[in-house]
Amino acid sequence: TFDVSILEIGDGVFEVLATNGNNRLGGDDFDQRVMNWLISEFKKDSGIDLSSDKMAMQRLKEAA
Repeated sequence: TFDVSILEIGDGVFEVLATNGNNRLGGDDFDQRVMNWLISEFKKDSGIDLSSDKMAMQRLKEAA
């Protein structure tokens, strides 16, 4: 999930003004987007498509 909270901090007091989240963002969804971006940027720079390389995909997933 992806969660956001807005806090007001003053005089040692932390007050939560708002909080919200989306369980469809973050986690695996976010990791996949990072991987897709890395694959795209690497292909632009080198001309090599990492998406067909199983070992490269595993390493990207671990890094993401």
